Amino acid sequence: MLSNYRYHSPRGTAEGKSEKTLSRPRLSGSRVLVVEDEFIIALEIQSSLEEAGVSVVGPAFSVPQALEFVLHENLSAATLDLRLGRDSVAPIAKLLAERHIPFLLYTGQPAGDPVRRAWPDAKVLSKPASGDELVGAIADILRTTH
Repeated sequence: MLSNYRYHSPRGTAEGKSEKTLSRPRLSGSRVLVVEDEFIIALEIQSSLEEAGVSVVGPAFSVPQALEFVLHENLSAATLDLRLGRDSVAPIAKLLAERHIPFLLYTGQPAGDPVRRAWPDAKVLSKPASGDELVGAIADILRTTH
């Protein structure tokens, strides 16, 4: 579940700012496409990434919508659910790979899924995962490709 954040309190706060800050990597300046067909999960992913400083593109809830984002947006990375309803995200993964945009497979699908086999080097994060795990995985793929 993505709402499992770890917080720490700073030594002090100024002018009414929150006393809690996230203890996770800062990804300011990154633009990450979120591809997820479950509305609540998409919002949780978006929230976790935005709290880490990411500018979220999407979320995209369908293959055609995601392909439009990949074609027309400047992306740093993407997080892909393997299945959008009955549709595979293979066309999205293929286009991202062709454009050298790293992606994370965030899924509950088994290891034998054709998309996982087609991109064996793609980082995989199994559902459910905490917001910290998701942000850390995005930080990892950004670090290893830039």
